[in-house]
Amino acid sequence: MDRPLVTVYVPCHNYGCYLQQAIDSVFAQSCQNWELIVIDDGSEDDTAQICQEARSRDPERVRLVHHQTARGLQFNANKVLQMARGKYIMRLDADDWLDESALLVMSHWLETNSDVALVYPNFFYVDARGRQLGVENRKKIGEEAQLLDLPAHGACTMVRRRVLKSMGGYDERHDAQDGYELWLKISRRYRVENIATPLFYYRQHDNSLSRNEDRLLNARRRIKRTMVQRLEGQVQPRVVGLIPAKNTYKSLPNIVLSEVGGKPLIDHTIDAAVDCTPLDEVWVTTDCDRVLDYCNDRGVDAMLRPAALSRADRKLSEVVCDAVGRLENKHDVHPDIVVVLSVHSPLRGAEDITKSVDSLILYDPDSVISVYEDYDLHFRHGADGLEPLNPAMMHRLRLEREGLYVYNGAITTVWRDVLTEDDYHGDQISHVVMPRRRSFQLKSSFDRWLLDRMLQKQEAKQEPPLAKSG
Repeated sequence: MDRPLVTVYVPCHNYGCYLQQAIDSVFAQSCQNWELIVIDDGSEDDTAQICQEARSRDPERVRLVHHQTARGLQFNANKVLQMARGKYIMRLDADDWLDESALLVMSHWLETNSDVALVYPNFFYVDARGRQLGVENRKKIGEEAQLLDLPAHGACTMVRRRVLKSMGGYDERHDAQDGYELWLKISRRYRVENIATPLFYYRQHDNSLSRNEDRLLNARRRIKRTMVQRLEGQVQPRVVGLIPAKNTYKSLPNIVLSEVGGKPLIDHTIDAAVDCTPLDEVWVTTDCDRVLDYCNDRGVDAMLRPAALSRADRKLSEVVCDAVGRLENKHDVHPDIVVVLSVHSPLRGAEDITKSVDSLILYDPDSVISVYEDYDLHFRHGADGLEPLNPAMMHRLRLEREGLYVYNGAITTVWRDVLTEDDYHGDQISHVVMPRRRSFQLKSSFDRWLLDRMLQKQEAKQEPPLAKSG
């Protein structure tokens, strides 16, 4: 056959109940210059039979791949990249389907914009039975989104095959979030764009992999780490972890050294910081001689800040600037990146800190803060009473434009040259998501009691520490 314009591939693992609709949507395209590669990725349902039927339907344009056991998204993507004849490549998930104009619109966009390497559309949300739930209107790149830290959807994103091959394909050490890896690789080097038209149907159901938050966050964290390691050269940014440890709260006396979960509260943060590979050194800034002595006994660098900086009306940015000034002027430590770690967030782990530093390097915003995504329905008062801030959540649907993120206080990672006494975030603020259950902030005596019980119960069950997950 002549070289097709687009290679569409459909990996399927036990999604036979949806696969036929996905395949039919490719055959129904108004642009017929395509080839289809269907991958039976270790399925135990009727996927193999559906694949064979698709092959017999058009043997010149449909090819099949079969794996006895599941190999994962990155392996399958590389397999397709070796087989593909199309100028452009696009993954279609087996439980989704395309609008009939999808290939025409996206391929035309790439054909007429030779400097664009990747393009993705808006999409419809549908339920398990295919009933429409809503429309995802992504922020328009270059107009509404200048900071490219919201990646394209992994499926139904069209990319130039030449670009993919020039970048070496996908890293098979990962087996999920191939679209996130693709986004980080391409958006750093090439122009990417999105189309305002919804062009595919994204199915929401209980078995959807995108509903597993822990797996998603873990995969993204590993991909970021791999990407940063590839960028590392002979000279790297100097990264200093800074732990503000105010110990003179009237309502929480000696809170920094209070025992929580079998060790002083500050140890939870120090241990995570010491275990974090990107941190070149860790410093504590405190207003208490006892904390200073404790850190010295532990072998952790610490400094005593002016008592005036502990007044209730003083900003944390002032504390951070004071500490960085002391590091530079008294200790000859000149950080390029400062990572501020709250002593009141003991469930944050070394992995979370690493992810924050990696995000700052990969996306190059002014700062990165740690957040959890709030999926609850929120209201504010309007002219007619209460109005929802995220109305799609009334139908249990999370839309990008309605996403609500809560700063959990655990991590702020910032370039040194952004720091001022009035602000330590800058203009461009990116984020890393932590699970809500690990975004715990100790703000009261009750919080201390609750956290202590949680950690004791966890240790009794011999579960993996919370701080080491995600």
